[in-house]
Amino acid sequence: MLNDKFKKVARRVIKLLSISAFFYGVSMLISINSYAGTALGVGGSTLGYQVALSQSLSENVNLKLAYHTTSQNFDGETDGVNYDYDFDFESTGILIDWHVFGGGFRLTTGALINDNEIYAQSDISGLTLEVGDTVFTSAEVGRLEGNISFDSYAPYLGLGWGRSIADGFSFAFDLGVVFQGEPTVNLQTVGGTLSNNPLLLDEVEREELELQEDANDFDIYPVVSLGLFYNF
Repeated sequence: MLNDKFKKVARRVIKLLSISAFFYGVSMLISINSYAGTALGVGGSTLGYQVALSQSLSENVNLKLAYHTTSQNFDGETDGVNYDYDFDFESTGILIDWHVFGGGFRLTTGALINDNEIYAQSDISGLTLEVGDTVFTSAEVGRLEGNISFDSYAPYLGLGWGRSIADGFSFAFDLGVVFQGEPTVNLQTVGGTLSNNPLLLDEVEREELELQEDANDFDIYPVVSLGLFYNF
C-alpha cells in the first residue's frame, strides 16, 4: 500500500517536472517578442485549489499550465447503502486562452491530465446491509469498498473574463466543462464471513452497477474558477 502511494507521488512529480520543462522552453523561445509576458496565479475552482502559470504566445493568445488538487469527504446513499465518499481530485491542465475581441473576454480550450478519483466505503454501523437485492448481516458482508476513476486524458472547453497577462495584478474568472468520460467503478466486499461467497459476489456486482449509474453524473464535470495573477 505504501509502495503504491510512493509510486503515485513519483508519477505526479515526474509529470509536473516534464510539463514545467516544456512550458519553460516555450517561454524562452518567445521571450524576445515585444508582447511576451509571464504571469503566476493562485486560486480555487471546482477542481480544487489551483496554481497556474500563463505565458503569452501572441497579443491575444496565452498558453496556461494549471495544477489543481483537493481532497473532500462526503456521505451519500446509493441503492439503500450508505457510503463515505473520499473525493481525491488532482489534475494538470494544458490550456490555450484566446482573447477573441482583444479585451478581457476569452475562450479557453485544451486538456487535463486527469488523476481525479473517488473512493467509497460502506457504513458498517448497522446490523444488516442490503447488497443488490439481498439483505445480509454486517458480519457477512464486512464492508463494501469501491474505487471510481476517470479517463486519464480529459478535454476541456470553457470561457472566461480577465487577462492573466496584464500589468501587475489581475483577476480571472472561468466557466467550463471537463469531459472526463464514463467512469470506471470497482466494488468489492472486504472482511466479511461471506466475502468469497458466490451469492454475495453476485449481489456486489448488482450494487456496482448502481454505483456506476450514480458515478455517471461526473462524466461531464462543471468547472467554476476564480484566480489572482501577477505578471512579471
